[in-house]
Amino acid sequence: MSENANENTVDVPEENEKAPENKVKAPEEAKKAVAVKKFPYFEPFAGIVIAIVCTVVFLWFTDLITIAFYVEPPILIPAFLQVEIQALWLPIILWGLVRIAGNIAYLIEKVYTKRLAVISLIANLLTVIITILILARDYIVNPKYADYMIRLFEPSVAPWFGVMLANPHIIIIAIVYLVMILDSITVIRKRNKVVEMEKLEAGREVTQ
Repeated sequence: MSENANENTVDVPEENEKAPENKVKAPEEAKKAVAVKKFPYFEPFAGIVIAIVCTVVFLWFTDLITIAFYVEPPILIPAFLQVEIQALWLPIILWGLVRIAGNIAYLIEKVYTKRLAVISLIANLLTVIITILILARDYIVNPKYADYMIRLFEPSVAPWFGVMLANPHIIIIAIVYLVMILDSITVIRKRNKVVEMEKLEAGREVTQ
């Protein structure tokens, strides 16, 4: 009987030694879970500001999108015709509202929820579609700008570069498309991390 008693007294301290380790690990795992689920709050605010600036510039200050040619005398040629751009005011404002709404969803959800992922993907898709509807029109490009860019690079070994720069609307569409693709991939990847973290937490609760 005395030997059994001694064995029991040895087992109890071993269990007690493991308890502090679990207490230390729990806060660390909780911090990791919060880091995975949340995002920097400045990002949606920055997104809203960028959407407003882009909308205002395209509607009223299109001439700012200008190429300076440092020749004698220097030439400033706007890339777009502001009159033609302003005629597309409705889809431009709609573009801005879609981007603002997508960023407001981040402020409301505060974490990478399934609903936030769906809203972000829809907003990105609409952004690409509306961008194409606005910019896939050759007549919005200033013909003087396009002609000058083509003539500027014709004597060079890369005349295709001049043709590319003569189509700034296509360049902007490509940039917006790339940014929206990267943003969608990021949202999906972070949402998957949240799902994995939630499964791990659920598994720990079951084992406990």
